[in-house]
Amino acid sequence: MLLTLTNRQRNILKVLLKTSRPINSIELAGLLNVTPRQVVYSMPAIRDWLRQHDIHLSMLAGNSYAITISGPQAQALLQEIDSHANTQIVLSMSQRQQLLAMFLLIKAGPFTFSKVEEILQVSRMTVFKDLDDIGAWFTQEGITLVRKPHFGVQAVCTEKTRRQTIAKLIWGETPFSRDPITEVTHADGLVFDLKGYARLIPMLEFVNTFVSQINMRRTVTLVTKAEEQLGGRFTDDAVLHLAFMFALMANRVRGGNHLEVAEETVSELMPMHIWAVADSIAQHLKRDSAYSWTTVETAGIAMELLAAQRNEILPGELAQNLVFELDLGCIMAYMSDALNIPKIKDDQILQNGLLNHILPACYRQRYDLWSPEMSTKIEFHEQTDLETDIARGVVDLVREKTSLHLNENDLNTLVMLTKAAYIRNRSHLEHVIIVCPSGIATAQLLVARLNARFPYLNSLEVVSVRDLTAAMVLSADLILTTVPLAQQYASNPKVIRVHPLLMPEDIEAITRFLS
Repeated sequence: MLLTLTNRQRNILKVLLKTSRPINSIELAGLLNVTPRQVVYSMPAIRDWLRQHDIHLSMLAGNSYAITISGPQAQALLQEIDSHANTQIVLSMSQRQQLLAMFLLIKAGPFTFSKVEEILQVSRMTVFKDLDDIGAWFTQEGITLVRKPHFGVQAVCTEKTRRQTIAKLIWGETPFSRDPITEVTHADGLVFDLKGYARLIPMLEFVNTFVSQINMRRTVTLVTKAEEQLGGRFTDDAVLHLAFMFALMANRVRGGNHLEVAEETVSELMPMHIWAVADSIAQHLKRDSAYSWTTVETAGIAMELLAAQRNEILPGELAQNLVFELDLGCIMAYMSDALNIPKIKDDQILQNGLLNHILPACYRQRYDLWSPEMSTKIEFHEQTDLETDIARGVVDLVREKTSLHLNENDLNTLVMLTKAAYIRNRSHLEHVIIVCPSGIATAQLLVARLNARFPYLNSLEVVSVRDLTAAMVLSADLILTTVPLAQQYASNPKVIRVHPLLMPEDIEAITRFLS
């Protein structure tokens, strides 16, 4: 029996068949308006499908792919793919489970199993298997998945949990989001990848209708106005998350679904400056709603604003952090001692970074709010044991003062802040040798780029390969060379070979050395 490809896999295969050269996942993603991750996840199924047609898919270095095939063979396969493209869509298990979870969270239930079969167009056995996986995740999220004969299936939870779980689905942060069905971008807002096939399956039509009602363009504007009112800036990731949560809030309130917020929490929020900003957003959102907006919805907006990570300190943040009894001076003194660099305790950039991250993280813990992982989360390849230990120490200090525990995502950011502070405040290298045999123009270009990227590298000395001596190598703190050096020098850990134009990999190598 021949394997069946999903719509995304068909589209990727069509590009490969029409391309006479190797093509990588990033280029494929750009051509098809999907993510490189989605391309990579699709390739094993495409390889197996081609194998059944006695055709080999070459998977090359750098996530590049190529098919060696004659023109007539490629044309025949394209015709086979297109013969069912307009009448058939095959969902992957990942896509199917995301769609079903979204349906259960958005639409009021219960739903009979036959109804789920009908709208998803799969067998009852497949529905039961999908519900097993979804139910396990729901339990982790504090959602009860009720499944009873003659009753059907229903997701039971608080409105706050429902909204946050929908957001996790949208961001692809679930155990079954291997093949994400949605994407959130600054350019296009919320995008449903399967929109073009909505008419083929009722479940797709339902989710497409929901996505079309999430007006993020409007709420991004509201977030921007909130930044102006607050006198600061949120991170780009935070702006997208806030815009989505406010658009989702408007959608849920239109359906008569409201948050439940404890009175003491509302009383805590109302005296804050953030309350007036939250109320302004609520007034704009409720203009499109025939339902009344309650004070708790304004409280929900205020909590999301407080929990959003900033790029710039909001006025009054230093005073507001007293609500958690945080002592940033104590934290910075601890980091200074741990790194053995006294001036770190007075590093204003570090203080701002800690405040911009720790305070929102504390609010997220206090109000039990979720936020997406950073889109540019860094996985460190070099040894960072010291920075990680220091970051964990900061987490411990925060817990001691606030009883709040920062998560692994917060820890990653603290590691980056620690590493940046170390690089920024460590003793400047007093003697850096540049070995460049290509003439004064090339040497000056390299020195100029080094000065721009690493202004704290002092005493840059340009020497020729012929003039480099063992004494020079011994006296230098760092040696950057554009050509291979003699063996007795090349193995020295202070020697780094770079391109005259100082490429990104060179900058990374120098940064690794400095840190």
